[in-house]
Amino acid sequence: MNGVRQPGGYLCEAVAEGPVYGTGQTARYVLGTFRTISPVLALRWLGGQALWIVDRLDPDPARSAWVQPAMRLPDAPGPDHSAELRSWYQDRNGQRAAHAHLKNGHPLLVVVPDADCTYSLSVHPERTVRPATASPSTTDWTTTGRNWA
Repeated sequence: MNGVRQPGGYLCEAVAEGPVYGTGQTARYVLGTFRTISPVLALRWLGGQALWIVDRLDPDPARSAWVQPAMRLPDAPGPDHSAELRSWYQDRNGQRAAHAHLKNGHPLLVVVPDADCTYSLSVHPERTVRPATASPSTTDWTTTGRNWA
């Protein structure tokens, strides 16, 4: 097929992958998918999914209504992946860089490991092939047998 590849949109996906207890196998669960023609909406959806995941894994004590001051513990040793994902979402310079990255046609992947599961958030630019024919403004539509008026 002779054609020109043009930006067609963005496919977004949130996936959880981890071991299945007692089987030695790994399972992949699609948590959500989204398609859009806008890189801004793709990043907005991705950020919403990131917050949805971390709020279920480790609610933010500063925003949670049910966490009382006496319940707050000092930070545990080791990496805090939920906090890292929240800071990725709130980093406006990083979001602008991600937007430019997507606009240039590159995929975006955010991987967050947890104790027993790995969460992957991705945006893949989709390309559509447009036939290399005359533009509609120069085509004589009356020859197709249809009345477009």
